[in-house]
Amino acid sequence: MKVKMIVDARGSANASGNATKIYEKEEILDCKEKWQEDLAKIFVSEGQAQELKAVEPKETKAKPKAKKKKTTAKSSK
Repeated sequence: MKVKMIVDARGSANASGNATKIYEKEEILDCKEKWQEDLAKIFVSEGQAQELKAVEPKETKAKPKAKKKKTTAKSSK
């Protein structure tokens, strides 16, 4: 989950919550742990951040086709 801060906000800086940090406007948070996702959801619900939805581009490269073996016709004499 990724969120982009809309305003400066103070929040937890670690999982135990014993340290705080000021998350600055325009900062993008990449939430990889549960506590980070919970914090991001709070920021979004309070209007301090917006969730970024990344859409993975589909692969457009064509897959190589299997080559056919050449066969020669034998003439019967």
